[in-house]
Amino acid sequence: MIKLTDVANQKLLDAFLAQADNQQLYQRVHASLGDTQRSDELNSRFQEFYAEVQFTKFISSLIRFTAIELAVRNQKIGNACQPTDEIERVVDSLVSDTEKSEQEDKSEWVDVLADKRILDAVQSLTEKEQEILKLLYLRNLKEVEVARLSGVSQQAVSKAKKRALLKLRKQLEGGGINDPVNTGKASTK
Repeated sequence: MIKLTDVANQKLLDAFLAQADNQQLYQRVHASLGDTQRSDELNSRFQEFYAEVQFTKFISSLIRFTAIELAVRNQKIGNACQPTDEIERVVDSLVSDTEKSEQEDKSEWVDVLADKRILDAVQSLTEKEQEILKLLYLRNLKEVEVARLSGVSQQAVSKAKKRALLKLRKQLEGGGINDPVNTGKASTK
């Protein structure tokens, strides 16, 4: 028979005895202490119950740790994208809504950007970077659509957009456009 010594074990025993058939068997074993067959049956039932509790605890822990791991992974992904998302919001807010019209497809940066510093920063980007930003922000295309039009992968468009936005950010914060842009990858020096 299993001996209980602490509160956790007492709670486990209480849960086991909460089942009516286990309670009855326990009382019969307690009434006739010499009956080894009933005592063995009680031990067998408790071991099955305990194995079920352990399995439930294992599954619960597995679910909990998986949820924590996913939350950490999502947070890392969210943090990695955050600077670009902030810059996108700034660029979106800088493009004048009143100037957006049916001529959106023909719009150029000079037509929609009111701030000369931002216009100069955009014009200092490479033609490829300007074109990608133009398609994304002036024509409101998705990265996949820009990739299809440009004949490159969506990932290449995403990287070029991120690189261009980081260059804009650096230039607008006072750095030069030719300064190296840290895109979050380790240096290969």
